Amino acid sequence: MKSIFFGYPERPHSQAESMRTTARLLMEQGYAETATWEALSVGGTVVIDEVLNAIDEADMCVFDITSMNPNVLFETGYAISRGKQVWLTIDSSIQAAFPLWKEFSLLGPLGFTPYRNSNELVSEFLRDDPLETLVPIYDSLIEPSLPDTSLPRRSILYCTTFEPFEASNRLDNFIDERKQKGLNVLVSDPKESSLNPINWYAPILLRSAGVLISFSGAQRNKAEIHNKRHSLVAGLAAGFEIPILLVAENDYLAPFDYEYRLHTYDSSDECVGIARKWLNSLEFERISWKNARSGVSNRLKQIRFGEHVAENESDSLGDYFIETAAYGDVVLARNAIFIGHRGTGKTANALQAFVAVKENKNNLAVLIKPPGFEFSAIMHLVSKLPRVQHEYFFDALWRFVVQTEISSAVLKSIEDRLSGVPRTQAESEFVNYVDGTPFNIRSDISVRIDQALDALLLTLGDTTTLETNRDHINEAFHSNALAELRHNLGPVLKDRTRVAVFVDNLDKGWEKGADFNVMARFILGLLVAEGRLAQDFARHDSWRDKIKLTVAIFLRSDIYTYLAIEAREPDKLPISTVVWRDRQTLLSVIEERFLASRYSRGDSEELWTQYFCGTVSGIGVKEYLGKVVLPRPRDIVYFCNAAVGRAIDRRHERVEEDDFLAAEETYSRYAYEALLVENGVTIPEMEEALFGFLGCRHILSVGEAKRAILNAGVADSRVDALLRKLVSMSFLGIETRQGEFTYPEAGIDLKRSMKLASILEPSTESQRVAVHPAFFNFLAVERNATEGI
Repeated sequence: MKSIFFGYPERPHSQAESMRTTARLLMEQGYAETATWEALSVGGTVVIDEVLNAIDEADMCVFDITSMNPNVLFETGYAISRGKQVWLTIDSSIQAAFPLWKEFSLLGPLGFTPYRNSNELVSEFLRDDPLETLVPIYDSLIEPSLPDTSLPRRSILYCTTFEPFEASNRLDNFIDERKQKGLNVLVSDPKESSLNPINWYAPILLRSAGVLISFSGAQRNKAEIHNKRHSLVAGLAAGFEIPILLVAENDYLAPFDYEYRLHTYDSSDECVGIARKWLNSLEFERISWKNARSGVSNRLKQIRFGEHVAENESDSLGDYFIETAAYGDVVLARNAIFIGHRGTGKTANALQAFVAVKENKNNLAVLIKPPGFEFSAIMHLVSKLPRVQHEYFFDALWRFVVQTEISSAVLKSIEDRLSGVPRTQAESEFVNYVDGTPFNIRSDISVRIDQALDALLLTLGDTTTLETNRDHINEAFHSNALAELRHNLGPVLKDRTRVAVFVDNLDKGWEKGADFNVMARFILGLLVAEGRLAQDFARHDSWRDKIKLTVAIFLRSDIYTYLAIEAREPDKLPISTVVWRDRQTLLSVIEERFLASRYSRGDSEELWTQYFCGTVSGIGVKEYLGKVVLPRPRDIVYFCNAAVGRAIDRRHERVEEDDFLAAEETYSRYAYEALLVENGVTIPEMEEALFGFLGCRHILSVGEAKRAILNAGVADSRVDALLRKLVSMSFLGIETRQGEFTYPEAGIDLKRSMKLASILEPSTESQRVAVHPAFFNFLAVERNATEGI
């Protein structure tokens, strides 16, 4: 007789009783041998190894996930990766259960069986006979997406926290430093990947040498839901027998299923120390997976659209990167700020431009990514300085960062050469000079900044004057030494065609609770420093050689908008916008990824004729994709991955109309959450304003849109600002021609669109706006069939 294992939480008692009774009744009726986790108790204590052994020995596992209990989720993940038949149940009489299921999202492709009592569960069993009919999730969802297991394990999966509190931020920085040293890290960031389903995690786990999961303390924002997700991922990794490190704040109540695996910490230093020791112990080598199973072949599994987050695919990005006008601007030898919404490709442009410039041996390329910076330490120090000193402090900080990073890149280019290649006299003198500098060029930039900040903090006192503060800043950032460094850089860089500096990820410190005025001045300080450095490097005199320096800065649109408020002359900021106005160019993003996933390049038209259905919602699939997703590479990749995953799950040979429509639900929530992450930081009423559009019509007048925001509880004085914000972030489009709605970018594009709208309809209240189709599904927006999707 086949056997079933039952996993469920001890409380509430009513649900536990339903599961125990179901197990007993199925046993009594001769359907199967059954075992509950409670029956494994020895001396009143449950040993997790016994639970996992029971799962291994069972033919099928039933898990009650009504409350998304972390123990049950860990066991669910373990059972899935062990190839077991898994049957999920939810008590439908619990009002919060279904919303929790949707919010959790990781198990979305699986489905569940609702019940109210044990009689209903037993009836479902006897009617559906899942022991004979249920296909293991491993076979249906995981096996079709398995990577090539003959390849060496060269990466780790890092599941970080939602809020970057001190220890979490330090851990992020540590992992980022390892990435810069060559470690391949795939990051599951709740702000970017909270809706990734289980079939996104499984292939990544199966090509990882280890998994690092960080849990938040109970008091942290959104800790509960993200800790639950991490529990499932930990179970998957345990089932795949992949090395796991689980770290948590000391107030995290560890579930007994992985309590003995969990390392708690009291300080950020302890947290990073635990991670460093574990990471140093990992072996990156080839592996043959014990759990590989043969599943149903599906040609759709041949195609991959890659990761929607550029940082997670930096090694393969060059295989399918699309060169746009924005990219052309990036590689040009000029200074500029590149702005765009999340997902428009700012980081992809930065990474590829860095590679392109670096490939020319006559250039020197430098990539600066602020995750290594100690933002909290910088802000703490700034709070001790008079406001009048902030600009000077930030200018000094950035000049220190840029010049020492240029020097570090020069040193690396010299020391990485083959030993048989002789050094020039200038190079030898530069290496000798570096060994005597007061800052360690060979160390990571975060180490240099920490040392400078610590030195400055020690010198500041309540009685210091503005003049002495300035002297302390100069001393901490080694102004005299930097001047000498500039002198020594000349001989080794004067023959270079270009020294190109790319600064990305400036949004790292742009989090809730931050002082955004100070953060804006911090970024503006980079612009001031860049201008001064460009002038200094362009000079040629008796003690310095001329160097061609360019600095490209990549910023989110919402940060730029805030920055423009703080800038003294915002119109003079050298702006270039990263946008995807041409539909075919956006579609080429997935076409190139499709071709890169094939063994032979073939023809991109095969994607549309053989792998995707011809029409969706009565229009061609290309037109459909162009309308339903926000015009950003991240969005179209996410959407197409969701549609392909759904088609594989349904055993379809191509992505059918119902697969695309099902993907809309997942994508719509993703678009909504991404929008909140990007804009909810500086706009506390953002979520309330968005929910004001629940159930609204697709097209509204400006007056109706304002009333929707007002009715959501937003103060009257804030309505106009919120409406303008909703337009600038592409939630609402403006009617610029009769029946045509534009979704403008921040800056001059927004001003132009609003002017066109006023020409079309002089009365502001009567002007019309349209909710972008990306948000229709999540907000249950009423579609207007006569005016498009």
